[in-house]
Amino acid sequence: MEMQVDPAALREKYSRAMEQFTYAGKEPEAKERLRYLFHSQRVSFSSIAPEWENWRTWAEACIEEEDWPGLCRVLSQWDKLLMLPCIYGSYTYEKNFHCALECLVTGDVLAIERLLPPELAKVKDSHTPFFPAAAHLMLGLWYKDAAVLEWAVPEAEALLGTKKVNQMERAMLSFLLDIVGGDMVKGSEDLLAVCKAFGRDKRYVLGARPFCTYAHGLYCLAQLLLPEEVFDALEPPDYKSFLPAFARWRRENPNPDRSLWYRYPEDLDIFNQIYTAPPARLVLFQPLLDNPNVKPRERQHWMAHGVKCVDNYVDELWNMGIGRE
Repeated sequence: MEMQVDPAALREKYSRAMEQFTYAGKEPEAKERLRYLFHSQRVSFSSIAPEWENWRTWAEACIEEEDWPGLCRVLSQWDKLLMLPCIYGSYTYEKNFHCALECLVTGDVLAIERLLPPELAKVKDSHTPFFPAAAHLMLGLWYKDAAVLEWAVPEAEALLGTKKVNQMERAMLSFLLDIVGGDMVKGSEDLLAVCKAFGRDKRYVLGARPFCTYAHGLYCLAQLLLPEEVFDALEPPDYKSFLPAFARWRRENPNPDRSLWYRYPEDLDIFNQIYTAPPARLVLFQPLLDNPNVKPRERQHWMAHGVKCVDNYVDELWNMGIGRE
C-alpha cells in the first residue's frame, strides 16, 4: 500500500523542535538533545509522525486484505504515540487504561505493568470517575490481587448504579466484573455492548480507530486470565466493529510481530529507536497534599509527575543506547 508520508516535512518539524536547543554541558550533548526533545513545548511527538489519516488508512488496508500481522504492527506503532510521556503530567494517566487494552490487542503484555503499575491502587479520585474504577479492577485481575478486588469490585458496582458513566464505560466495567466472576454468558452480552457503544462517544476514541480495539483488548484479556474452558464460553461479538477473523488469528498467535510499520529515514533514526522502546513508567505524586488553599479531599488527589516521568524515561532510553551518537 502506498505510503503518504513526506520525510522532508518530518525533518523540517524536527529541526523546528530542536532549533532553540542550547548545550549546557550538564551531561553528554546527545543526551541533552534527547532530553530537550521530550521537554520541548514547541512541537509534539505526534506532529513529527505520520498523520492520523495515514495510520487509519494503513489499518483499514490491513483489515481489507486480512493482513493481521500487518494490522498488529500498525496498531502497535500508532499506540506508541499516545504512550510517549508528557511533561504536563496531571491526569494524563487516564488514557493508560485504554492504551493498555490496545497493548493487549497487539500482544504487548510487558507494557501493562508500566502503564498500570500497582501504585495506581492509591488513586481514589480522578478527572473522570471511570478511570480509577476500571484501573482498580484491572490491577486486581492482572496482578491477581484479591485484596484489591475486595474493594475494587463494590467500587465498580456502585459506579454502575450512577449516571457518571456512559454506555461504553458501563459495558467495559461490566465486562471486567464478568471476568472477576467468570460469568461468560453475561460477558458475551457486555462485550457486544462495548462494540455497539464504540464510536458513539468520542471521549475515548484513540485517533478514530477503524474497529473496536477496546473490545478486542478485553477479549485478549479474558483469554490471558481465564481458564481455557471458561474462556471458550465467551462468544465473540457479532457486530460490525468487531473482527472475528482477527480475534481467531490473535488467539492462535499470542506474541505477534510488533516491528515498526513506518520506519523513519536514517537521519531521523532516533524516532525508530524511541518507538521500538518500552513505554515510560508512570510516576505518581500528590502535588496538593500540603496546600492549605485546597479542599481536604482534593489534597489527596494523585497526579502523574510529568517531568519526573519524562526525565526517568530519558535516562532509561540513554542507558539502553538510544540517542547516543
